[in-house]
Amino acid sequence: MSWDKKLLATAQTAAELPGLIDRLFEQQLRNWQTLAEGEASLAGIKSKTLSTDNARIVVQANPGRRKSTHAKVDRLSVAKRPCFLCPANMPAEERGIGFEEFVILPNPYPVLKRHCTIPARQHSPQRLDNRIAAMLRLARAVGHEMLVFYNGPRCGASAPDHFHFQACRRDAIGLLEQLDLDALQDQKFPLTSFGRRMIIFNNREIKKAQDNIADALAALASTGADDLEPLINVLALFWNERYLTVLFPRAKHRPKCFFAEDDSQIAISPAALEMAGILVVAEPDHFDRLDQATARSIYEEVTIDRDRFSKLTEVVT
Repeated sequence: MSWDKKLLATAQTAAELPGLIDRLFEQQLRNWQTLAEGEASLAGIKSKTLSTDNARIVVQANPGRRKSTHAKVDRLSVAKRPCFLCPANMPAEERGIGFEEFVILPNPYPVLKRHCTIPARQHSPQRLDNRIAAMLRLARAVGHEMLVFYNGPRCGASAPDHFHFQACRRDAIGLLEQLDLDALQDQKFPLTSFGRRMIIFNNREIKKAQDNIADALAALASTGADDLEPLINVLALFWNERYLTVLFPRAKHRPKCFFAEDDSQIAISPAALEMAGILVVAEPDHFDRLDQATARSIYEEVTIDRDRFSKLTEVVT
């Protein structure tokens, strides 16, 4: 099946996109039972808030995310399965909205409201460097109520073989509250919070925003041991006529507790939303094991260390 048969509509201008996304979800909630069940499940998800200083982390017990959390993303496993972001392998009911080279699809296993998966039409590997500007254009087009995010191929993307972004409503993201969006000017600065280390960029000009992310990627790649993309998660939001981007430089994909075989196991696989403050636990009986100290420890484990972060900030801030 081709993408043309999957498209409900195509946005001819960026201004059309928010309305078309609303129309997409209305149609899909009526016609795709899996999505309707996934969206309805959000109301019954067990959650708790962990707070320290100015940071707020929400822990979410979400069994609907089991498939993504436990996804095998090594090359052999990926090669053996059909690509679920290619139209030929999608559920018959699934539809999307075209925008530039991408298709916006409702995610049937949502973490937050209006959770979308946004694959490229062409099957190509997950790699951000030549699509930074596209991410920023997408962030502007979906509107200030939506957050666009990217998971690296070794850092949370469950389809590392097919390039994609994701998006969702921004109003539940604690990190964005912490940043005080209305007070941000054109600036860039490092931030350490709840065990996470990140770099914040806020730019009026799209070219400057693009260059900032590209410079950070280059700086991270220069210290890597291979030619693969550095371990990163990236957020992008268009707010107050500026492009806000947050880059999380990562040390590893999954924490030790993910692989534990005793009562210390916690099924958590940090990706962009987890780094932004929504810690998704795929197994509900692991929910109570995640307290403030454990959450901080997980963040510290999967984030690059202080020395490497210091060297990175010297180059890009």
